[in-house]
Amino acid sequence: MGHRIDAIPLSPVTAMATTQRPSYSLEDYLNGIPPARRKIIDAAAQLFRMRGFSFVTMSDIASAVGLSKAGLYHHCPSKDELLADMVMLCGELLTAQLTRARLLDASASERLRAFVVSRMEVIAKYQDLFSIIWQERPFISTESFGGIAKNTEHYRSDVRGLIDEAKRSGSIRKDVDSHLLMLAIDGMTGWAYIWFKNGGTHDSTAIGQAFWEFLYHGVASEAIKTESQGKLKGEKSKRPVLTRG
Repeated sequence: MGHRIDAIPLSPVTAMATTQRPSYSLEDYLNGIPPARRKIIDAAAQLFRMRGFSFVTMSDIASAVGLSKAGLYHHCPSKDELLADMVMLCGELLTAQLTRARLLDASASERLRAFVVSRMEVIAKYQDLFSIIWQERPFISTESFGGIAKNTEHYRSDVRGLIDEAKRSGSIRKDVDSHLLMLAIDGMTGWAYIWFKNGGTHDSTAIGQAFWEFLYHGVASEAIKTESQGKLKGEKSKRPVLTRG
């Protein structure tokens, strides 16, 4: 049975990054502090995803959460601030998810497996939020977008670190390009915000596990693997032997 990561605490670095924010943080969002703030963010994310940022008004958001327009402005002064919160939350959700996988007391391959599966789970669970990052790029402030780019590089570096650990442990071939494998994982799971359907044939955990099996064990049948290995051995035996004249 695979390790679960939802009970693993945040690392000191991630915890510090979330608790020292001057206004709103991932910890506030997950704990519903204040209760209205998360409700507003979730409702706005759903509206932005369905209609587009530019076509949603503050009145629409207020109506969705059962507040007057004045009551909404008390919690959130503008759509732009809501969008900035969503950008921040997506980054912190992924950072926390990666950190938890890295902190698992498990083998290097199991930590990497936990990362792949839990990344799929997080993106599916917060699908509306992650949709906004790509769908509304033109409306994201330069400051927020710059933060995304900077954090992405740190994040990808840490993912490559997980892969490198698996290579050093011998569970992944040493000739595997860590950067390309990181991009493969990013692509397989990252686009889930578009195609994942709640209530579909497979839930997010099953999809994440299937992706891991594809990556780690491959999809070729044993017969094909045996045939390929035989051809490779045959090619090696046919190579001319160089002798000194």
